[in-house]
Amino acid sequence: MDEFYLPEDVIEWLGLKKSEYLSKLISNVRADDFQFEEYHQFEDLIPSTISLPDWSVEVLEDDRRIKTYYRLYSDEKSFYQVISGLIVEDQNKNDVFVPILSFVTRHEDLVKVFCGGKMNRPLLN
Repeated sequence: MDEFYLPEDVIEWLGLKKSEYLSKLISNVRADDFQFEEYHQFEDLIPSTISLPDWSVEVLEDDRRIKTYYRLYSDEKSFYQVISGLIVEDQNKNDVFVPILSFVTRHEDLVKVFCGGKMNRPLLN
């Protein structure tokens, strides 16, 4: 795998965007939802959420492409996993996904807070 480096201004922008998204998450998460210290228990699902999302949304923020993947997991308890990241091109003009924030939630209303832009795949029932 080739090495990939982000310019300093992009790294700074990512830090600011992560702070903004965390603030939005903290402001909207319910007390009966997953707590931050539980999020790591769902990290093993990140690859499947990105490769097989139920839907995804891409928006431009500050002239940068942000893509968010959404997946509803239904086992003994239903929950959503949401993963947002910056799309940048590498030296070969391939898209590279640089994560900004991922979280899980039991509540659709929190998912809707992070669901703006154009849907690339229809919501599945």
